[in-house]
Amino acid sequence: MKIKLAFLLALISSAGLIAADAPADAPKGDAKKGDKGKKGAPQKPESVDEATWKKFLDASKAAQSDDAVKAAKAKAADAKTDEEKKAAGKAVMEATKAAILKADASLESVFKAIEEGRAKGKGDKGGKKKEAK
Repeated sequence: MKIKLAFLLALISSAGLIAADAPADAPKGDAKKGDKGKKGAPQKPESVDEATWKKFLDASKAAQSDDAVKAAKAKAADAKTDEEKKAAGKAVMEATKAAILKADASLESVFKAIEEGRAKGKGDKGGKKKEAK
C-alpha cells in the first residue's frame, strides 16, 4: 500500500512539473502549423478564394517597398505615446491598403471581406463575454 501511494505521489508530481515546463504562450487546440499569427497579418476570410488570397499576399509584399508605406513605417518607429503609436499604425495600414489597391484595384473585395470578418469577430467576442458571466 505504501509503495502504491509513493508511486501515485511521484506520478502526480512529475505531471505537474511537465505542465510547468510548457510555454505560457503556446497555442492550444488545433492551431495550424502554417499560421504563425503575426501581429497585424490578416487571416484569410472564408469568402475569399485561394487564388485571390495569394494575389493579395503578393501585392501586400510588394506594397512594403512603396515609398508612402516606408515613410509611414518610419513615422511609426518614431512614435512615443500610445496615441501616436495607434495613429501611426493606422497610417501604415492605410498606406499599405492604398499601395495594394494602386497595384490591383480588384483586391478591394478582399479588404471588404477582412473588415467584415473583423466586425463579426468583435461581435462574437462580446457575446461570449456576456454568456460567461
